[in-house]
Amino acid sequence: MITDIERIIVYIGGGFMALLALFVFYEVVSRYLFNSPTIWANELSTYMLQFIVFLSMGYLLIQDEHIKVSFLVEKLSGIAKKIVQITATFLVIPYAYVLIVYGFQYTNNSLKMGRVSPTLLEFPLWVPYSFIAIGGVLLVISSICTIIKIILEDTTIFEKGEEV
Repeated sequence: MITDIERIIVYIGGGFMALLALFVFYEVVSRYLFNSPTIWANELSTYMLQFIVFLSMGYLLIQDEHIKVSFLVEKLSGIAKKIVQITATFLVIPYAYVLIVYGFQYTNNSLKMGRVSPTLLEFPLWVPYSFIAIGGVLLVISSICTIIKIILEDTTIFEKGEEV
């Protein structure tokens, strides 16, 4: 269920990434070729990028695709490797907690005060702020799922020095 939700979010993020490229291309062409910049491309591109970044974090963690320093983990095997992987994954949770708390506060304050972007679009700011808190929740869930996955991995079978 969770991975299905995250997969859907990743597909939406992929669509946003394609739109982001089109919006930026359109903005560059309209600004530099026709000397007529848009009022919407930069702002919507920013919100789409925010969606992509915050809501894909959990999926990337579960898929083991985050950028990481792995020189220590690569030198370990068996239970020692599991302990380091579990510890590193567990340390993501306090970071995610900060995203949840402050993301919720920003979202709630923006919603209560009716804040909108200071542009002609007047986009309601609670929407992009909510991406922060939702991304934090997905990151916590993904961290827990990843820890469980690490615990359940079988590291007892070795072939040519590598785990199978």
